[in-house]
Amino acid sequence: MAKKKILIVEDDKMLCTIFEMFIKQLGYELTGISHTGTEAIKLCGIERPDVVLMDIHLEGDINGIDAAKEIYKLYKVPVVYVTSDIEETTIKSAIFKNTYGFLMKPIYQSSLRVAIEFAHAKHLYDESV
Repeated sequence: MAKKKILIVEDDKMLCTIFEMFIKQLGYELTGISHTGTEAIKLCGIERPDVVLMDIHLEGDINGIDAAKEIYKLYKVPVVYVTSDIEETTIKSAIFKNTYGFLMKPIYQSSLRVAIEFAHAKHLYDESV
């Protein structure tokens, strides 16, 4: 079976290093790391990941929620949000068609694996019905 391809979208370089280590240890293929929403959209078009791990608050003109919406519109890729923002308004605005998970920082390897597997399986199911 092919490895699931994961794209990390996170502007904190230290967290990117941790996520990258977790992704590799869990046996997934890291297709790229993006630090901005605009770059994430472009990378999805090139790399076609199976799941995107998306920070909500990103540097640049487009935040993680808007980037996720554009990624869904163009490529139909499931997104798991990874954030430390637990404000009700943020959570409500993150609920969208391709939102398949919401992980709170700090992230643990075991919860990351469950979130990726769930997002991928649920997305395949949603696309088949």
